[in-house]
Formats: sequence, structure tokens, C-alpha cells
Amino acid sequence: MKFLIAGGGTGGHYFPALAVAEALREDGHSVLYVGTENGIEKNLGFPANRSLLLNVSGFVGRGLKGYLSSFKFLTSTVKLLNEIENFQPDGAVVFGGYASLPSGMASFIKRVPVYVQEQNSVPGRVNRFLSKFSECSFLGFPGADRFIKGKRLFTGNPLRREVVEAAKKRNRVREETLRKLNLSNSKKTLLVVGGSQGALFLNRLFIDAAPFLNREIQVIHITGRSKEEEKLLEAYRHRGIEARVFPFYRRVWELYSVADCAVSRAGALAISELSLFGVPTLFIPYPYAADDHQLKNAQFLSEIGAALYRKQEEITPLETAEIVDSLLFSIIESERLRENFLSFSKPEATETIVEVICGKRGC
Repeated sequence: MKFLIAGGGTGGHYFPALAVAEALREDGHSVLYVGTENGIEKNLGFPANRSLLLNVSGFVGRGLKGYLSSFKFLTSTVKLLNEIENFQPDGAVVFGGYASLPSGMASFIKRVPVYVQEQNSVPGRVNRFLSKFSECSFLGFPGADRFIKGKRLFTGNPLRREVVEAAKKRNRVREETLRKLNLSNSKKTLLVVGGSQGALFLNRLFIDAAPFLNREIQVIHITGRSKEEEKLLEAYRHRGIEARVFPFYRRVWELYSVADCAVSRAGALAISELSLFGVPTLFIPYPYAADDHQLKNAQFLSEIGAALYRKQEEITPLETAEIVDSLLFSIIESERLRENFLSFSKPEATETIVEVICGKRGC
């Protein structure tokens, strides 16, 4: 079978699309990938039989209706109509983002079954719109169903095979990673990760929180594109804490395997991956996310007892250190969060989505 996969721009759309595309190709299916010229996919690439990167961008200030009538949308849709005519896909799976709108509409016009994968508890405008034309919408959070039209299925978010396999072999991956990073097997490990957006606040928060952290822990800190690496290293060093600071870490599942607790933004991808490893986590939502979906994600997890969260404008360096200490050393609290977080995880999400779009099970 042949499938059109559309999603990218940011890691939140790119990596779920990547997970499904890889699973399809492993099963012998062909993939046409549609992304954007200026997204994360331009640098990371995408494993597909054919790829098309569109010159599309946001529609802030114009609204969805304005964007639907814009020149970029129309020209992108025409390109896709021709591409679909040549490729002849059996289905199209859209993951949100700018490339998904023309992909979904062109597929619908060509009578190609459209499927929507929505990562967050509050769906983006593109996925909300395309769900009206969808055969099935695959949801990363159960509460997202109230925004979605038509059939929907709570599958969890699709994750890359490497992440799922690492969670199954966590103890072995943990030992290998600790040796690789030259970290202690006897110390508790804090993981700080800010995601593709909003890492700057977490970097500066931990520069100020470092003097209050327990000296007996060790830290792995992912800074994103930042100039704070040296300041962070110095802050941890001054406190006497062993730390590893990276701007980016490609094999991020290795870090999840060694984390005894985490402080993270509340993007859907980070949540899904951390939940797979049951890492007790303090989420600090990125306050400028569309529709404030990161806050809604974190609130949902808090309500089911799977994580803690604090708003960016309320958290202090001292409170951050106190919460980290509790997550690392309060056995009852950390185990409660771990068990509830593991219960939320859906390691079979990718497999379920592939089965539905290939017609092996219903929505």
C-alpha cells in the first residue's frame, strides 16, 4: 500500500509522523512525505520513498478562512493534487502543522481517505478543521475528543521504535548510558529538557536554582539553541554537582532511561516519551503555545496524578529545587507519580495507528 504522511515544522509534528512512516516502511509500504521548506525536517531529513517540501507558513492574524484563500495554500494544494495523481496513495495521515492543511484538502479532493493524528489535549486549528473530513482521528489525550468531529480513537501518540525498545530494556540502556556519559550509578539523576521551544526560561531557572539543589545528585541538561551552556556548567560546578550539558541529544531515549526525575516543558512528544519510562516529572508549560495547549496537557496529567506542574510565572528557583528533591528522594510520592504516568503511556500507539490505516482494524 501507499501512504501520504504530512507533518513537520516542529519536533512535535515531525517525530510522530516519523514514527508512523518508519513503521509503514518496515511493513513494506511506500511513503510520500510532505513537510515544509523551513521546518526541522529540512535538517533532519525524512525516510520516505518520495518527499515534497512546501513553501507554507502560519496564518496568524488571517484566521483559517483567510489562509484557505491565500496564494500559498492554493499553490501548495495544486502541487499536491498533481503529486497525489502520480503517487496514488491509499491513505493520507496528517499530523498538524502548516503542511497538513493543503495535504489533507488535496487528499480529500482526490478521494483519498484522510486520517488525523492529534498530539495534544487541545487540538490545533488545522487538525480540528481536517477532522471534519477524516475517516478517523487518532488522539494523544482522551480529552481532545470534545474538539474533534467524526470518528476518533484514543491511541496515545506514536513513538519511534528506538524509544519503545529502550523502555523495554531500560535497565540495560541505563547502565550503558551512565558509562557512556561517565556518570555515577549510585547517584540520583535529574534530567532537564526544554524542547524545541521555550528552553531559554528553563536554562535561566536552573542557573538560579543550582545553589539550592541537593549536592548528592547529578544532572543532565538539554539547553536547546542557547548561549547558556557555560553558565549552567559553572553554576552546577560551583554547587559541586556533576553535570552534563548538551544543546541537543539525538538519542534522547538514553537520557530517559537514566532519569530518576525530570523537569520539562509540557509538549505532547516529551510527555509521551517520559510517560513510557515512568519518569516522575515537574512540567513547566511553555506559556506561548497555541491555545495554551501545554498548560492543558500538564493540567490533565496533574488531575490523574501522573505528574506535577507549575506555571512559568509562578515558579521560583527555590521551589524548583524543593520539588526536584521531593521527586528524587520522597519514595511514596515518586512511586505514585511513576505508576500513574506509566498507566497513561501507550507503547502500542504506532502499531494501532498503522493497523487502522491499513484496514486491519476499525476506528
